[in-house]
Amino acid sequence: MYTEEKIGVNSGLPSFMSKIYAWMAGGILLSALTVYTILYTFTPLANAFWWLMTVTNGWAIYGFIILELFLVFSFRFNPEKVQPTSNYALKFIAYSFVNGLTLAIVLLMYTEASIFNAFISTFALFGAMSIIGFITKKDLSKLGGILLSMLIGLIISSVVNLFLFRSSTADFVLSIITVLIFTGLTAYDTQKCKAIYATYGGTKSINGLAIVCALELYLDFINLFLGLLRIFGKRR
Repeated sequence: MYTEEKIGVNSGLPSFMSKIYAWMAGGILLSALTVYTILYTFTPLANAFWWLMTVTNGWAIYGFIILELFLVFSFRFNPEKVQPTSNYALKFIAYSFVNGLTLAIVLLMYTEASIFNAFISTFALFGAMSIIGFITKKDLSKLGGILLSMLIGLIISSVVNLFLFRSSTADFVLSIITVLIFTGLTAYDTQKCKAIYATYGGTKSINGLAIVCALELYLDFINLFLGLLRIFGKRR
């Protein structure tokens, strides 16, 4: 239970949270630079990416998605076998880069104005919910369990709609649900970061855990962004 007494706000917590947000911001920046490189330059990276998309008829994107899932699952924290901080850092950088590749395909369909507006809206919504998660005295662990269960259902529904129904109406509804789920998860994950610090603050694993937490908040931000973009974005 994430009670205020257990969490506590001590001198080390602000530094821990700062590291989390710094890593998260760095990941978003790397993903954004990757998207820009792929969509707006003719660098060897961009040329190689589009060549791969062409020769595989677009199927290579699923390989990148599988790689993303592998990297996410590799972040699972085991207190009995702590990974070096450098391992978490390299995997976070790799994930941010690969996610930038997959985002490029999605963002190619939307106007620059829509992308910018969705980003600003996401920044405001994420910031508000993260602040709520940090300052609230209410235990959000039960809410987190519900939202994670809903997320599993959302993923299954999205896959079914993608390969079977291909319904634009269903996609719109699923996008709304995505925004609702990750709005709640932003607050929950922020509070969870505080609980993690309460348990592991001062241990050798704390710097690596800052990166683990950064990945969770990064995922919340990106999914909020994509949900808002699909709801309000204008196609090219």
